[in-house]
Amino acid sequence: MTIGPGDVRLERTVGKILRVGVAACTVCLVSGLLLSFVGQRSNAGNALITVGLWILMGTPIARVAASVAEYAAERDWRFVILTSVVLLEICGSIVAALLFHRHV
Repeated sequence: MTIGPGDVRLERTVGKILRVGVAACTVCLVSGLLLSFVGQRSNAGNALITVGLWILMGTPIARVAASVAEYAAERDWRFVILTSVVLLEICGSIVAALLFHRHV
């Protein structure tokens, strides 16, 4: 199996998403924890921790969405369908969890 230019572009895109997501998550979580540890009982620490966790959870979703876009640009319809199914399953799980949480 040969590696084409589309594969290289996909790997770069996914790598960038993961690097930015992990960096942003780390900055938010560390900042929020530091605010909590130094005795600041403000909402800023809690908000930063919450944002950090949302970024942490959103990074894999962004990775799958970018994969769908890259495969569509390459016109690799088999992988567009497969990664779209994965993305729909992730989104469906989030919706189900939110609905379940609302009723508990």
